Amino acid sequence: MDDLELAVLLLNSVDLLEDPADRMAHDLRWWRRALRRNGHAALARTQREADRRGLLELRAIIRSVFETSSEARARTLLNDGLASAGAVVQVTPAGLGVGGGLAARLLYAVAQLVAEGGVARLGICASDPCRCAYVDRTRGGTRRYCCTLCNDRAAARAYRQRKGQS
Repeated sequence: MDDLELAVLLLNSVDLLEDPADRMAHDLRWWRRALRRNGHAALARTQREADRRGLLELRAIIRSVFETSSEARARTLLNDGLASAGAVVQVTPAGLGVGGGLAARLLYAVAQLVAEGGVARLGICASDPCRCAYVDRTRGGTRRYCCTLCNDRAAARAYRQRKGQS
């Protein structure tokens, strides 16, 4: 799981279809388990309860980027967030990388995507009431749902509506 996927994982710590919807409302147990399940056991060990407030603020910034359709607004949010996180861009053997901690890494990953393709590839699930985030990696940029379940649920709802109208 790369840093962009980690950013989406952080956003989806709020899932309106779960109970409780905000899985980080009281502690970081869910976040640490999610990190371990996704191959980031070392990172999970570094996460402390004292980090929760910062993670919630980071989540709010990234969610705002995913929800905006304005390139300028996304750039402002990301630039301010990167500056606050103390992000330092560095040239590495693999290309550009960023130093400055988890917040810097996640913001940088989102910023890289926005810089390359704009905000059109960042999405919030169109299946009501789901508000989970996703990155649209389809060739045509046509993704509208966070997962197959939400896509199927929306298709079934549309089918029932069509059947009821005929």
